[in-house]
Amino acid sequence: MKFAIFFLATTLLAAQSMEDKEKLLERNLIDKHLVDGLYVSIVPAGAPVVHTVDDPGNVIHAGVWTGRYLAGVAYQYAVTRDPAVRKHGGDLLMGLRRLQEVTGKPGLLARGYIKGHGPVEGFERGGADSKHWHQGQGKYADYRFYSDVSVDNFNAVLYGYAIYYDLAADAAQKKMIAYDVDRLMTHLLDNHFRIIDLNGHVTQYGHVGIDPDPSRDKYYQDGGDSEITRYITKPEWHPALRASLMALPDLLIAHHITGKQRYIDEYKKLTARFADNPEPARDTRPYSPERIARVNHSSEGQSYEALFNAIVYEKDPKLLAIYRRWLGELWDLNWMEGNPLYTFMTLALAPKLEHGDESLALSVETLRRYPTDRVLRPVMGSIRKDIEMSPFPDRGGAKQAVKPVPIDQRPLDNEYAWKGNPYATDGWLKPAVTSIQFACDDPLVSWFSDATGHAYMSRDGMKTWIDVSFGLVGAKVLHLAASKERTFVIYAETDRGIYVSRDGGMSWRGSEDKPAFAATDSDLPVQFDGWRIPVATWKIGSFAGGPGGVYRFENGRWSEAKFWREDETGAADYLHAYWMGRYYRFVK
Repeated sequence: MKFAIFFLATTLLAAQSMEDKEKLLERNLIDKHLVDGLYVSIVPAGAPVVHTVDDPGNVIHAGVWTGRYLAGVAYQYAVTRDPAVRKHGGDLLMGLRRLQEVTGKPGLLARGYIKGHGPVEGFERGGADSKHWHQGQGKYADYRFYSDVSVDNFNAVLYGYAIYYDLAADAAQKKMIAYDVDRLMTHLLDNHFRIIDLNGHVTQYGHVGIDPDPSRDKYYQDGGDSEITRYITKPEWHPALRASLMALPDLLIAHHITGKQRYIDEYKKLTARFADNPEPARDTRPYSPERIARVNHSSEGQSYEALFNAIVYEKDPKLLAIYRRWLGELWDLNWMEGNPLYTFMTLALAPKLEHGDESLALSVETLRRYPTDRVLRPVMGSIRKDIEMSPFPDRGGAKQAVKPVPIDQRPLDNEYAWKGNPYATDGWLKPAVTSIQFACDDPLVSWFSDATGHAYMSRDGMKTWIDVSFGLVGAKVLHLAASKERTFVIYAETDRGIYVSRDGGMSWRGSEDKPAFAATDSDLPVQFDGWRIPVATWKIGSFAGGPGGVYRFENGRWSEAKFWREDETGAADYLHAYWMGRYYRFVK
């Protein structure tokens, strides 16, 4: 069966004011994206769901975005002085405490948690294996959590704590934050600036900084942290201070919040030993599509986050000069992108930077255009004639534009818009459908397979679908063929041979049968009322599809057929940037 390309793109210009948009997006976030104080960025589109092992959403990144969202709530309280906002902040603080206590190891964060018991959908089912899912114990026995926390999770939580502590926390909340920060940082320093997981090993990205103790040098020289090698400029052990960029603000935050001397002492040791070491040569070429194509906007976000608090709390002129230079290097590549969070952070720290007014105007316009439709829909801007495409793909090999694409015309970021690629043109494209089949005697029962190698079944006239590929144990479905005599007998042609199911796909076994799978284009009409795109015609209607989705012709009109589950992303990114802009009066 051959499917044509249909293109679906949404260009939604919100008619409401930024203030009205904030209220709508905040309500959506609270109703759909919170699980006991933890912000889950991606959830099923539609009505709110209970976040359990059956509908976990994107919970394994919940810690980092909850930390940043907490900062946004802090700015909101500082602007409004609304007690309800502080109460909401308290709920997030409880979520972050639970994120630490659910692991059962003081000072060790989980990446996220959900409710319930049993294997987690999308991670531990259908033959999938994930060694990082664990069941909570004691009073947390009804939570399932994901370990292997990384430096970006750790730092985002510290970032949120610092801003909330300074701008919004009452006395009880300050005490709570101080206790939790002290546990996190005690774990970090007791383990030589490393996050040690439940298995006793460093997490995959658990090196937060370099321990300045000379007795630890051999650990790094022997490859204890492969990520650090890019900061070594000589054969000897002379790592640059920037190798510890994430640890620097953490130590300052911990000292500021807890008052404990240990943290400032470690900070002084670290800066004294590494501040004068040479840094790796940076790319100083002028701004160009080739240079921008290699930028990692997510890593830049972590750097902005770290530098923000480092500059806020640092008083030493020499170190401030270093941090401001690093900030300027980021700014050189970002000021023209209309990124509100990066712009507001930069101008709050250095209001007189070149291009400040221009960048501010672009960033406020981004907030105005921020789409309130949060469903992750297919977008293919690369086929638009009015978008100039770059000859250089992005770091992942995807197409991108020469200039930043307005936020309401590019694909939604999966989690947090400000860490996404503003030059992106294509995203959330649907896989090609490779076959559609219907039960011989029940028109409500149907199946389809797609280019990912999965097969799906519907029993309600294509309203909902379930994945029936799991019983194939990794075999990729190429085509399907339904029995002409039995309702739930379905054959699958796979990359490992022919399989048959007698229960609609709930279970499969190898088959020696040789069913007739539809040959390419064999079931397509020659003409369809002047329609030039080939379509698949069945008794219940005609279908066409491509990267934009699948469409059905019935009763004289085309309409979208929902073959895949739709997800939506929350708007913690908008709320964070909007309230920061209000606090610093960048947004009127």
